[in-house]
Order: sequence, then structure tokens, then C-alpha cells
Amino acid sequence: MRSWLVRTLERPLVIDDPMAPADAIVVLGAPLRDDRVTPVLAERIEAAARLWHAGGAPIVVASGGITSGTLAEADVIAEGLRARGVSEIVVERASRTTAENARMTAALLALRGAKTVWLVTQPFHGRRAARLFRRAGLAPRVWHIADSLEYRDRARALRWVIREYAAWGRLLLRPKR
Repeated sequence: MRSWLVRTLERPLVIDDPMAPADAIVVLGAPLRDDRVTPVLAERIEAAARLWHAGGAPIVVASGGITSGTLAEADVIAEGLRARGVSEIVVERASRTTAENARMTAALLALRGAKTVWLVTQPFHGRRAARLFRRAGLAPRVWHIADSLEYRDRARALRWVIREYAAWGRLLLRPKR
């Protein structure tokens, strides 16, 4: 029953864009645990590194500020990317929400003339992230993590999906900034 419910709820949230080169790859932050990478963030780092090595874009933006602990999520992401052989990394360490990720990343990428971006996050988060990045002036694509933790841990996925619907509610009810 739970798996059916999660599949039904996540279906409208998930985007699976086809592979095509972009100007940049953006790894969206996720909370750290005791200043260490969580499985959710590790999955994003690994997916972004694979996408970069496959020619998805020449640079990777690590995006995320301090949401818990003492380290910025972006610094931890950048360290993980370097450990996986990614050499071209831009760090945005001030944002604390997806909307801030979008605005602050767009400002950094404007300096480089970059417009098209791959967004690396869990599948349930892709559609809202794309909307926010589009609103910030970028042309986003969502990198679908086909083997995502979201698909392997359905109990946690249900909580994530419900939280994502709440975030959509806030986004749709709040005026544009």
C-alpha cells in the first residue's frame, strides 16, 4: 500500500530530462549530520560527478549554506566532488533554501555567461527546483537519479514527498520575490 501511495504522489513531481550538454551542473545542498555528508547528499555528489565525467557540463556549482552544524553544505559538496575527480567547481555557500540556491547560483553563473544547467537532486525535488531556477533566469534540466535512495527507501520517500507537497504549497501561495 505504502509503495503504491508513494509512486502515485511522486509521479507529478519527477522529471526525467534526456542527456544533453549544459553550461553547468548544480548540486543542490542538503542538511549535513554532525558536519558530515548524509546519504541523500552523498547521492547528489556521486550523481553530479558521474554527470560531469560524462560531459554534462564543464563546471559544477556546489550550492548550499550552513543549515546545521558549522560547515556550509557547498564546501562539503565541493570536497566530495574533488575526491571524485571533478576539477571545475564553483562554490555558492550562502543559500539556505532551494529558492536561494536558484537566485544565488544564477548570479554566479551570469558572470560566466552560463544559462543552461543540470539540477542534481532527488527525483521528487526536481520539478520545484526547476521552477525556481527558471524563475531566477536559468534554463534548467533535471538530472534523474534512476537508482535514487528515494526509490530504495520508500518509507523515507513518503515523508520526503509529503514535505515536497508542503513546499509547493508555500511556493504557490507566496508572492514572487
